[in-house]
Amino acid sequence: MDQTEDDALRAALAQAEQFKNDGNAALKEKNYAEAIRLYTCALDLDPTNAIYLSNRSAAHLSNDSKTKALRDAEACIESKPNWWKGYMRKGAAEHALNRFDMAKQTYFRGLEKDPGNTSLQEAIEAVQVAHEAYSLQLKKENAEKEAIRQAHEAEAKAKADEEALLASFMDEVEALEDQANTVKKPEPVERIKPPVDFGTPEGQIIRLLQPHFEWINLNPFRVLMLDTDATDEEIKQHYRKLSAMVHPDKNPDPRAREAFEAHDQMTNEDRRKTCMRMIENAIEAVAVERKQKLKKFRVDQLPDINDLNEKAVLKAFADSENRRRNVEARELKQRRREVEQEEAEKEKVTSAYLHDKEWSQAERRDKRMANWLGVQSDPNKKVKTLPKNVGWQREEKKEPKKHGVVDGNEYKKSWK
Repeated sequence: MDQTEDDALRAALAQAEQFKNDGNAALKEKNYAEAIRLYTCALDLDPTNAIYLSNRSAAHLSNDSKTKALRDAEACIESKPNWWKGYMRKGAAEHALNRFDMAKQTYFRGLEKDPGNTSLQEAIEAVQVAHEAYSLQLKKENAEKEAIRQAHEAEAKAKADEEALLASFMDEVEALEDQANTVKKPEPVERIKPPVDFGTPEGQIIRLLQPHFEWINLNPFRVLMLDTDATDEEIKQHYRKLSAMVHPDKNPDPRAREAFEAHDQMTNEDRRKTCMRMIENAIEAVAVERKQKLKKFRVDQLPDINDLNEKAVLKAFADSENRRRNVEARELKQRRREVEQEEAEKEKVTSAYLHDKEWSQAERRDKRMANWLGVQSDPNKKVKTLPKNVGWQREEKKEPKKHGVVDGNEYKKSWK
């Protein structure tokens, strides 16, 4: 290193020291943001200076930037492992992050470097007290949460018991009503049903695949050409008859498969009972509405009761199918939203990891590569440096004397 570079280095270090002193003054005045900026300027000139790293760690911690304070403290220890203050800064940052056990370990490591250090001993006592207080606070919060949970459970249990009691009472009432109805109702008269004309296979396919068949065929009794009081034997007979007419293996018509599938769903016992209740409720609602209208109109002024029942049943099945589709759509939308949220969380974690990795590798490396003349990678920073080419002069090459040539001013060089 020549004299010029040595002078430039001393000037850069002096400038860094001035930044540090200004940062100390800003920190004393609690101007934490300005202190951080000044310490950063000092570190730009001397990136591995443990004192600058320690001071900026303290400024970050005072500015409630706990993670940044921890990073500077770790860099301070890495730069000067035997200095106790680096461990003091790291322990303070870990204490602020509620990492009490790690803070105590850090303080003890500092005591190994400087046994009997009063500041470290006091910090160990302080973190022990804070740890106990934090544990008590957590226990208190957990106890409050547990009390709230138990209260909610007790309330839910009481509500469930009340609903169970009401349900039991309603079951008893229904049982009494059924018993009374059984006593009062006369023996049902066997009704002779007229024979059903199934027509031709082509006619059945046209019937089952008529316009809007996907809504009309929701009623299985309509598909099988049955009344709601049909017996199991009648259901089997109609099913076998229609299967023989529209089954794809027995009917070459390409529409036979759709027609067969339209009524094949009717073999489910629970589905059949649900459909029966739906039909009965729709017909009962029509009867109640018609009874109200008969108070104002004559019977011949009202629409045919059979047409009203047919439309009401069709609407009931359509409403049920709409509700089912809406539920499926909401569940699908919810599943998509959950998947999107999971992907967003993964992207957030990945971005944070890449950011930390870039900070630890690229930024520190770039700062260490800053030259002593204050040439910074960030052009917006203004750093005082020595002017270029100050204190030296280019050496001129002297031409040798030519043989036989006399300098007329040679004699003047000996004058005083």
